Amino acid sequence: MDQSQLPEPYASLARLADGEPTLDQAAALTRALENVPALQRWLKAQRGRVVSDLRQNHSRKEIASRINCTPQRVSDILQGHSRGAGPRRTVRPED
Repeated sequence: MDQSQLPEPYASLARLADGEPTLDQAAALTRALENVPALQRWLKAQRGRVVSDLRQNHSRKEIASRINCTPQRVSDILQGHSRGAGPRRTVRPED
């Protein structure tokens, strides 16, 4: 994916790849990559807050149609559930 293909909300990140390659550029790109999980957590929290507020005046179906998901997914978002299965949690036997 080249710079022109960045999703719109992240287009400003393209400046990190502009110009001749430098050590500072490599470091900035590395910091951006390292912080993707924090960005995902923040986005998830903000989406949950907004969907929760919207739910007071809008149906799950209406919200779902605007955010391109199912009404059940809206319920999952409201409950803080992630879409992916994530790592399996196993109970370790007592030693």
